[in-house]
Amino acid sequence: MEKQTVRYLGGQLPIEAIVNPNIKKITISLKGEGLLLETPESGEVDYMKPLISFYKKQAKKHIEKRLRHFQPQIGKKYKAFTIESNDKRWGSCNGAGELTFNWKLILFPESAIDYVVVHELCHLEHLNHDRSFWRLVGKYCPEYKQIMPMLGTEKTRDL
Repeated sequence: MEKQTVRYLGGQLPIEAIVNPNIKKITISLKGEGLLLETPESGEVDYMKPLISFYKKQAKKHIEKRLRHFQPQIGKKYKAFTIESNDKRWGSCNGAGELTFNWKLILFPESAIDYVVVHELCHLEHLNHDRSFWRLVGKYCPEYKQIMPMLGTEKTRDL
């Protein structure tokens, strides 16, 4: 496998591939400034499913950390959060206080992730997009207007 890179937190990470005959399936993990792909056999490797699995786990960890950071500041408690695949939205909040986030957020810079986390937490106060909602978002994410175009239509782009 030639040196490849993948998107992660707004940048590109190199993938180092090694053969490990002691494992049964492909695994991907963070290693230094890149990713380590371990495969049970040599040759061409289809690593898309393990990569998406890795992204989902990392998105869950990263978003949970950002929720813990912003939730006390905003002062509203969410009931639960999940990571999903949704090509139509980056996040959502329902009336029961359940938050949902798109795993593809892990491809974007931390500022974009923070914006979506703040956006959804602010929906716990305002379940709409009225002026009061946007004022609250701006209080905790003042640069949100510069970040929003970054998220644009990226949801449907290939990895």
